Amino acid sequence: MFPITRFKVADKSMLPNFKEGDYALVSKIYFSLKAGDVIVFEKNNVAMIKRIEKVEDGKYFVEGDNKPESEDSRQFGPVGRKHVVGKVFARI
Repeated sequence: MFPITRFKVADKSMLPNFKEGDYALVSKIYFSLKAGDVIVFEKNNVAMIKRIEKVEDGKYFVEGDNKPESEDSRQFGPVGRKHVVGKVFARI
């Protein structure tokens, strides 16, 4: 298993920072996550990219940068650590 993976952005929820069709490089090795970090996680077997807005009790409240176009924790609740694929460290 490689410690870095590539994720293709499939929607407009992270505009203007990530646009549809961009690729994000994701590190599967990370030590801590904090508000402001961008992560890839799985929700209902679908990989999603969002920004952490707040961290509480090992769960992450995530939102898209383009809030009107984003399905995020406002709809489905916080994301548990076991669902996090990794931390985004670059856009290509």
